[in-house]
Amino acid sequence: MRVGKGCERCRYRHIRCVIPPGASSCAPCARQSRVCQLDPPFHFKNVRQVYQKSSGISARFDLDWDEDQVWVNTSQPVTFVLESCDDVDGDREQHVEETHVQDSHTPENETLTTMRPLSVEPSWYPHNNGGSGILAVEHVSPGAAQSHSNETSPQQQITMGNSLSLSHPTDGPPSLSLREASLMRNFIQKIAPWADICDPQCHFSTGVSRRALQVPMVLKAVMALAARHDAILSNQSDSEASEYHGQCLELLIPALDRPEQTYDENLLVTVVLLRIYEELENTTDPQFHLLGSNRLINLMSRSASSGGLAEAVSWQFLRQAIYASVVQYQPFELDLQNYARSSMFQRSDDAAVANMVIFHCADILRICRTVPQEPVDEDARLQVANAVEEWHRAKPTTWQPLRYQPADVAVNRPFPEIWMMSAPAVVGMQYYHAACIFLTFSEGRSRPMTDYQMARSRRMSEKNIASHILNVIGLSQSNESVHNAYFMACHLLHRFGYCLKHWTEHQGSLEFLTCVEKILGWRTSWIKRELERQWTELEQVDSPDN
Repeated sequence: MRVGKGCERCRYRHIRCVIPPGASSCAPCARQSRVCQLDPPFHFKNVRQVYQKSSGISARFDLDWDEDQVWVNTSQPVTFVLESCDDVDGDREQHVEETHVQDSHTPENETLTTMRPLSVEPSWYPHNNGGSGILAVEHVSPGAAQSHSNETSPQQQITMGNSLSLSHPTDGPPSLSLREASLMRNFIQKIAPWADICDPQCHFSTGVSRRALQVPMVLKAVMALAARHDAILSNQSDSEASEYHGQCLELLIPALDRPEQTYDENLLVTVVLLRIYEELENTTDPQFHLLGSNRLINLMSRSASSGGLAEAVSWQFLRQAIYASVVQYQPFELDLQNYARSSMFQRSDDAAVANMVIFHCADILRICRTVPQEPVDEDARLQVANAVEEWHRAKPTTWQPLRYQPADVAVNRPFPEIWMMSAPAVVGMQYYHAACIFLTFSEGRSRPMTDYQMARSRRMSEKNIASHILNVIGLSQSNESVHNAYFMACHLLHRFGYCLKHWTEHQGSLEFLTCVEKILGWRTSWIKRELERQWTELEQVDSPDN
């Protein structure tokens, strides 16, 4: 048989609660040898004031919770049920405290307070260690109390007492095991800063982590992502991450099956976190959550310009969509009109300036697509090219490098040295160079050319692209504390690394990719193997012996 509401632990974990015939606990609790606690049929409500009549005059008495408070009389002893949480394994056990309030007769003109059975939802329960349950008391007139006589027994008639102060609702985080707390810290310190690079409020480090302590689906996504990152860095099995990922999907799939008008930012946060989880295993990235994120953000049209956590998550996904388009040749299908309404275009701080060029970069990918033979709308391309150059001309003077030293292969310095003042400026300039690469790559597709012109254009394009790639890598190496800056360099090396011609540039790129995997846990070995294969083949083609 299946319990109607489910036991407390199963409802907290959002899993099915089934009690086999004759069993004293549900199947999930029995498997884990845990106490199976069914809920009381009562839902309590706080009382802040009572009304009484004296000599035909009504008067309100506020309950101030002080020692001199006069309480409504009762003729029955009162039993209070207090709830608290065990902080060991996330289980909650109820502790019962009995308080007997001795009193005499209750006058007929006094208001009675009665408990009534209510259906209890999962959100009723506290999520903190040592927190008490929520008490609810309902006031009824003497006549109304008589009408409830079939629902409540005399033992259920209670009055407010001083012990009620112990049952004020408190909200707090669920108890985490030591391992879960370690994974949460790993997320906050190592992973969230990747997404917060152009967000002064650091919504991923603060908002997402706090949301995870309130929403099980978000928590499972955070745990899965942090566990996979930890497994990559420690070269351990990915089984823990896969288990958290499966638990998250058990909550996510039913949420996605609901009507679209019920979608909220918790769903958006979860899908974007799972997308980062997929990207970490980039050699076999199935892109399931990329498609889900596209659909969610396009449906939640205001999220990219709504401010707060939802907007921060949307901008993070815009960078993810750029990654998929550059590295995995995916068509760019995100609706950029949602982003065009963002407050970023009315601000002038470094984060907003960086997000502007990220938007332009995405717009170029939308216009130019990823297939070289596909024709390009030349007017739209020219318009976005002008927007990029205008952005570069108008960028703040503080975006000028503190130090610049050009590359010089003669002294084994394949990449320029470029010191920037802020992290958003580093990433913003990288996206500027990426935008220039995409514009160069799409140049001349709609223009008829002779064979010689096509060959010359191709060689000039590769030289120009190589120059921008060297600048992107130089920005990463010169500002090593900006970990987000490593990603674009890896993406562009994968896509256009064949344009690098000198062996010093080849060796420097391979060393850079090795450093990225060691520091970030972003798998780059497959990129190194692919680049080595491409460079070897091109060297053989260019060899004078052929």
